[in-house]
Amino acid sequence: MASLDIGGQGNVVGDITRDLPSLKFENAISEEESSYLILRARSHAITVSACAQATYFAAILNAARQHILELRSPKKSKTSKFLQDAPPRDPLLVGIIGCGRMGLHLANALLTYADVQPKELVVSTRRPETLSKLKEKGVTCIYNNAEVATSVHLLFLCVLPSQLPGVTEDIKGIIPSSCTVYTFLGSVLIPRLRQVIQCSSIIKAVYSWKLENADAEWNYSMEVCTTLENPQQVQVTCPLNPNKEDAILSTDDKWCEMILYSFVNLCIRMGLSKEETIETLNFIVLGQGVSREYTSKFVPEDFTKRKDIFPIFDMAAVASNPTPLTQTIMEDSEIRKQFVKKYMSIFDKFYYWKGIKQVKKKPDKE
Repeated sequence: MASLDIGGQGNVVGDITRDLPSLKFENAISEEESSYLILRARSHAITVSACAQATYFAAILNAARQHILELRSPKKSKTSKFLQDAPPRDPLLVGIIGCGRMGLHLANALLTYADVQPKELVVSTRRPETLSKLKEKGVTCIYNNAEVATSVHLLFLCVLPSQLPGVTEDIKGIIPSSCTVYTFLGSVLIPRLRQVIQCSSIIKAVYSWKLENADAEWNYSMEVCTTLENPQQVQVTCPLNPNKEDAILSTDDKWCEMILYSFVNLCIRMGLSKEETIETLNFIVLGQGVSREYTSKFVPEDFTKRKDIFPIFDMAAVASNPTPLTQTIMEDSEIRKQFVKKYMSIFDKFYYWKGIKQVKKKPDKE
């Protein structure tokens, strides 16, 4: 859908063909083909949801690493803010293999919302010379799948199914155990992908929709990052959206289990105790402060029945079987509510600061 960007500032005002019916996409199709128009909104919703969920996951892993660093290295108070050191940073290193339409949307969303700095993102694509805008921002763009797969904490697979055999030849068996693979290959099941790339830590979202919801409200005239400025559309992308039964698209709750177990694994690998892990999880994912008591929160028993320590959880088993967390997510409405609120805040935060910057911008001199 054509849209207008005023002044190159990202101020998209919508469909420029709105009052020009002869130029509209719908004008060129037959009556028989018009029944397929519902797929446009659904396709856009899938793209936005996939990018939003992946961005959220990267954002909470980044926040966890920063929180753990602060736990290990408490800030020293100084009398003057001019004497204070810049806050230390232990960033999440992110890689993307495949940077076509989906990969490019994802890269921009990560840079915009997930606190991923350009130098912390590396992209491998067959034609890196086409990614000039990402390169200008400072993103490393190469054609070396193996190098990307072995150098990041979170690896996104954004290739077509037909391209997977070539990619697997490059990365099979070399992905570190500490790296999580997040796949956008909708037609390749996790057990199959696990087998071909020899990696057990894989996350994948599963989408569904109802024909009766085909006309549900969804603005598909905007780019992905611009769409994520709309709180109503962001809520639709959240797997625990309270109105998912009436939404144009819904995501299986299992995605939440997978990202939460992966979050816990990160905390364990970084040396946190079971209690510290749960405290960090509730703080980052649910927004619960340490000094306050909450009636609904995650507890160790939600993840395992073991009484001693948290193990490194088998993500393949989490993906394919019910877990202790399944019932909590399904039945605790307060936890679902807090999850959705914190999920949306990842995108609200950027929108808030964007508004602040616009307000503070000095007016042009006449």
